Amino acid sequence: MVLSKNIESFRKMPKIILLLCIVLTISPGFLARLDIYYIADMVWFLLLFPCFIFSYYMGFAGGLFAALTVNLYHLFWFLYENYLRMSELVNAELSLHVGVAIVTFFCAIGVGLLSEKLTEKQMQLQSLNQKLKELAMYDSLTGLPNRHYFLEKLSEALQDKESVALMFIDLDGFKRVNDTFGHEAGDHLLKEVAAQLNRFVKDSTFASRLGGDEFIVIVEEMDKKELMKLAADILRVLQLKVDDLAISASIGIAISTQGDSLTSLLKRADSAMYQVKLTGKNAVGV
Repeated sequence: MVLSKNIESFRKMPKIILLLCIVLTISPGFLARLDIYYIADMVWFLLLFPCFIFSYYMGFAGGLFAALTVNLYHLFWFLYENYLRMSELVNAELSLHVGVAIVTFFCAIGVGLLSEKLTEKQMQLQSLNQKLKELAMYDSLTGLPNRHYFLEKLSEALQDKESVALMFIDLDGFKRVNDTFGHEAGDHLLKEVAAQLNRFVKDSTFASRLGGDEFIVIVEEMDKKELMKLAADILRVLQLKVDDLAISASIGIAISTQGDSLTSLLKRADSAMYQVKLTGKNAVGV
């Protein structure tokens, strides 16, 4: 898993940065031959750049890889330039190059560890932001989108879709469940209703809890015949029981017309549901 993560991080490295790392790894050996203004000694510090870059993108493993790679190259070049030319190995120049190797090695590892810590903190912040978003947009009891999220979704649908329908759902007998068995049983019932509604959620269907025992479903671009069938299916699955108490639902439907606002459509769906309540409950009204 760590290997695949590092490979993915490597792939995300900008190609121009990767090319620059390669150039700055290879070039010091050639530039070191220019014996002016200490360039022979200082150019090897260019190896720090690829070490820092790989550490930043790939963390500790990247820093270790870069440190090993550039220092093997650096020491190979030194041995090539000196050993193959029969130079004396133990001298001040060797000490300098070994020092460069040690510095780049530990700098790369240090940046890698720092990068991992920063990545860990970033992931923690992302997780926290996700939790805050869920708290802001979802109902904590049922997990369904809350009223705020519903209003945003409805506003977008009215702007983007030609036809939008609302199903305003109110449970029949919910107060009796709370009064008879307590709020814990009521909460369990609300979770069950949410689970049943989630079965109907698709690309064109959005279910939300408005509050209390009120739920609402947004249906986009569905003809009236299919809409009534969907409402009947929802009404059927909401025939529930809490011990010996029968629970049902009253559903009011409103279909958008040209010039409908968010408020007017919601009000018509609410009125349709209220009419169902007045005429016997456990039914669908338009």
